[in-house]
Amino acid sequence: MDLYPTAETWTGTPGVMAPADGNSVNVASATAVGAQHAAPLLGTVDLGANNERLEDLKPNLVHALRELVRQYREEGVVARRHEIRRIRQARLFWQGLQYAWWNPNDMNWHLPFEQRFSDDRALEEMPRYQFVTNFYQGFGLSFIAVLSQDVPSVRFYPQSAQSLEDISAARAASDVATLIEQNNHIEHLLTSIGYFLWTDGKLGAYVRYVADGQRFGFHEENVLEALEIPLGEDVYVCPQCGEETGLTTEAQRHREEDNRGDVESDRASAVGAQHAAPLLGTMSCAQCGAELSDSDLRKAERVTVPRVAGTRRVPNGQEVISIAGGLELNTPLWANEMHEYPYLQWQAEVHRAKLKAAYPHAAAKIETSPSQGAEDVYARVSRLSVEQGLPSIHPGDALMNLITFDRTWLRQWAFYSIEDAAVRAELLALFPDGCYVAFAGDAYCESRSESMDDHWRVLHALPGDGQNRPSVGDSLVQVQERYNVLSNMQAETYEYGIPPIYADPQVLDFDALANQVAEPAAHFPARARPGQPLAAGFFQPAPAQVPPDMLRHQQDLIGPVAQFLTGLFPAVFGGNMEDVKTASGYALARDQALGRLGLVWRRMKQFYADVLLLSVDVFRKNRPNDAEIPLLGPDGVFDSHVIRIADLKGNICVHPEADETFPRLKSQQRGVLQQMFGINDPMIQRALTEPANLGYIKNVLGLTELVIPGEESRNKQLREIQQLLASAPIVISLHPSGVAHIEPAPSDVGAQQAAPQPGTMSESAAASAAPGPRAGQELHQNGATAPPIGEGSHESPVTNHESLPLVLPSVPVDQLLDDHAVEFEECKRWANSDAGQAARMTNPAGFANVRAHAEAHLRAMAAASISGR
Repeated sequence: MDLYPTAETWTGTPGVMAPADGNSVNVASATAVGAQHAAPLLGTVDLGANNERLEDLKPNLVHALRELVRQYREEGVVARRHEIRRIRQARLFWQGLQYAWWNPNDMNWHLPFEQRFSDDRALEEMPRYQFVTNFYQGFGLSFIAVLSQDVPSVRFYPQSAQSLEDISAARAASDVATLIEQNNHIEHLLTSIGYFLWTDGKLGAYVRYVADGQRFGFHEENVLEALEIPLGEDVYVCPQCGEETGLTTEAQRHREEDNRGDVESDRASAVGAQHAAPLLGTMSCAQCGAELSDSDLRKAERVTVPRVAGTRRVPNGQEVISIAGGLELNTPLWANEMHEYPYLQWQAEVHRAKLKAAYPHAAAKIETSPSQGAEDVYARVSRLSVEQGLPSIHPGDALMNLITFDRTWLRQWAFYSIEDAAVRAELLALFPDGCYVAFAGDAYCESRSESMDDHWRVLHALPGDGQNRPSVGDSLVQVQERYNVLSNMQAETYEYGIPPIYADPQVLDFDALANQVAEPAAHFPARARPGQPLAAGFFQPAPAQVPPDMLRHQQDLIGPVAQFLTGLFPAVFGGNMEDVKTASGYALARDQALGRLGLVWRRMKQFYADVLLLSVDVFRKNRPNDAEIPLLGPDGVFDSHVIRIADLKGNICVHPEADETFPRLKSQQRGVLQQMFGINDPMIQRALTEPANLGYIKNVLGLTELVIPGEESRNKQLREIQQLLASAPIVISLHPSGVAHIEPAPSDVGAQQAAPQPGTMSESAAASAAPGPRAGQELHQNGATAPPIGEGSHESPVTNHESLPLVLPSVPVDQLLDDHAVEFEECKRWANSDAGQAARMTNPAGFANVRAHAEAHLRAMAAASISGR
């Protein structure tokens, strides 16, 4: 982020002051799109990038959209209010407000003590205790922790395995998904998903491109202007002798100033003629002396080139995934699947000032618009009360500046609810992909042709009918209420169950006791009856006892009952199980518990995969340029990986990993590794000692400072491979005379090295190709030696009548300090990996350079073995 901006900031760019949420990145292209949509409706009139001027030019269309949204929302208003009531109670329970009671008169929740009573007798009827042992939240936190402890694994596939374009898009999509996960803090996103699955039971993910300089920073962009440059010199051609006469220096300077200062060619010609008038009177042909006029001027050919006139700060943008819960997401409650939705609405309370800054064309209407529509009061009050942490809104809070911002997506077939055929036809022409329309209160803000399927996915926690389905924690609400009642009864028993003390008035002087000051070690007058002890004059009945079965029932509610209803058994959150004493028993119980939660996990995996596919589609449609991802390579060095928009043109699909089990904790992964260490299997031991797995093993075991033999050499070789891929190998031509000649690598060296021809060099040819002293000196300087006569050679086969090319790497090996065996194995592992095979196809020269480097290590090992014999 630029903390000290020096470039000009264009405040008219969307995203400078307020987020451009879902708008097109390029304003010019967005305007063209808006004009294209408006072409069949308004001819050449521009409606704006997002139809901002639609209400001014066609108010009947905006009125039809407003009424259509209201009509669809009122279709299921009764069921929607029941859904809001259920979700609102669950969120209040999460916050610990578990004593709210429902008033059907005002359709609201109320706390017992939120009203003021003038009569004390009304207070006596209220509950004395309101203790809350919030195990509803405790079980919910365990559920969220289990669900978000690991990111679901997805894999992108090409639509056609025969299409190279689809294969390239599938590979690039994986990199795009990694970038989007980093930008959206995927761990926090999964936490929000788990929270809404526990409380609401329904959530939606909205994916779009957002340009926001305040959030993502700015970048400088060059401002270009057109400049005409002559390709030669303007000359006068004599009409009599044909002699060419160049312009004087003064006249040429005036004409250059005219061409530079004026954009319109006609105006520039007129001004140029005015400047040239006083000079033409003295200009004549140098050959014959004939007077030259302006009609004899022959201008040189000119070309228009761009010139940087300055820079401006443009807001950055990126793909944003927002999670909306059931209170914010309004869907038709009768539909079972998303493709059945005629509409989808996302409601949120946004400050009036932010909306005015985001939609300046509608600022005046937003200022005078009411905070919400008449049918939105109940949903708005529910959202604001939950955000305040109170069951109802307190009138003293300044909430009038919060406007209910409605964003609604309509399918094309939803327009057929409009009876006016002409209006319906215009809307169908204006929104061929479906309609997105936004209202701030009652004020129209924007609309565009957009399909809800390209930006939304909806997830339900549990299977069921319709859209108002229970959440994971719904079954625990009544259990929590019963536990609270029993807990309060227990407290009241302890307080009110303290028994009174009865005293004999002939033993205790009550008048003296009334006048006595209660203080420590006080003396009270008392006289025992004759022949009886003093204690015989006092009696205290037994105190009230809490029934033992009530305590057992209370423990059952918080234990087996709650665990069975939610599927969160003690093995999931590390609780104690009295009937299990062994580690294998705990593991079996944990797997059984995770199998119960797998019902939710599998639904979430598919939902997550669909959201990532939408994110990749938004990326390739809205990104103006290629994206760069800084990655920490296996060698510990940051690498720069570029995602090219051109690689995302193919068709792809996505599927969650089919063989993936429920996410495992690090402790569970550590236990599996320890079991593998104890298995005496050669294949398993080979896999554990594989250098590529050492980093993962160190991370799981938590021994990041452990030094493993050969690991540094492996990381060094990975860094050298990146250097080798950036250049071509060095070719040394070895002539039979023994003279070595170093030359650049020809274009076919990469192909020859990547796919060497069959056959081997004969021994006589190898003997005739032995390098002389000069060649040996060159090889020694490059960290390589010529292969000994009689040994195997790795160069391309040649004949005695040709020069013998020896391919050397651009990064030489160190004969003394390199661990040749480890680095050669790393080169071989990389060459057979996906990255190596991709480099073999796309960068043959770089692959040949790596291959030559591996050959140098192989020759060094061969030389070391010969010297050791």
